[in-house]
Amino acid sequence: MILAMVRHGQTNSNINQIIQGRTDNPLNEDGKLEAHKLADILKSQNKKFDAFISSPLSRALETAFILSKKLDYNKPIHVIQQFVERNFFHLEGIPVEEGMPLVRQKGYKYPGYEDDDKIINRVVKATLKLENIYKDQEVLCVAHSHVIKSLLVYINPIKYQFSTYLVNNCDVLYFKLENQKLTLIDHQKND
Repeated sequence: MILAMVRHGQTNSNINQIIQGRTDNPLNEDGKLEAHKLADILKSQNKKFDAFISSPLSRALETAFILSKKLDYNKPIHVIQQFVERNFFHLEGIPVEEGMPLVRQKGYKYPGYEDDDKIINRVVKATLKLENIYKDQEVLCVAHSHVIKSLLVYINPIKYQFSTYLVNNCDVLYFKLENQKLTLIDHQKND
């Protein structure tokens, strides 16, 4: 199967450099425009998806809804809880410049904080299950930066790290999932 992982459109927390994690922030107007622009790009590339999946957070769901409508997908969007953003716990709501140095520490742990191993395990387990449901299909999933980075770190922890690899709002990363093996095909940047 082909899995197109899309990071949701921009929120006010993104633009203000605030760690939002599981705080349920909606898209701002620029985020909505980004989603529409991405939908137009995907449509111009003749992309067709057999299923749409989303994190339960509204910024991801709204992005998925905009994409699905513009791409003439008329079935329900499958919400999967395991694709929710990392639980940053005590770091949510603070400036990125204050919280991210802690997140970037290798092996950082704090009670209630979802460390790297936990998020990678959660996201990879949910992703591998998709192959049983959507074998030989193309699926678009709207999720979050650290969810997508979890897959990258799982594939190649030397090349990809949470701290250094950038996934912008409305970037699309294409993965191939075959026989429970995940590979990155392409990273389409939102310029």
